[in-house]
Amino acid sequence: MKTMFLTMLAVAFALGGCSQNLTATHLPSLVQNALQVKFPNAQNLEWEKEGSLYEAEFTLAQVEHTALVNAAGQVVSHKQDIASADLPEVITLALKRDFQAFLIDDVEKVEKDGQVLYQVELENHNEDLKKVFTANGTLSTATFWD
Repeated sequence: MKTMFLTMLAVAFALGGCSQNLTATHLPSLVQNALQVKFPNAQNLEWEKEGSLYEAEFTLAQVEHTALVNAAGQVVSHKQDIASADLPEVITLALKRDFQAFLIDDVEKVEKDGQVLYQVELENHNEDLKKVFTANGTLSTATFWD
């Protein structure tokens, strides 16, 4: 009985840390307004609560975007899918030099704290890698934003 109780308690804590899907009626108006002002043409909008932040996934001109908005209505970070051809040349050269055995699977441009970063998912037949680069082509220590 004690083991069952502890298992249920562990599951409850694990689920409590998960994100929560939200409808527009459950969002603070500051959060909704911030996204509408910054991305007025956003479509297919889906919201989740991630800790103290609100995560919006949407499309804009048929491109997937994700934005994190705080409760004060500030967009604290934003990412969008980009084509690998749109990577800065210095990143493309770094990838060719340092990751020759990998193919580019997915690329995103991230704006956070006034800085632009590029997230690149790489794959080959043995492994998948997730790397973050600064705009000048150096590997960043920033955490990959899934």
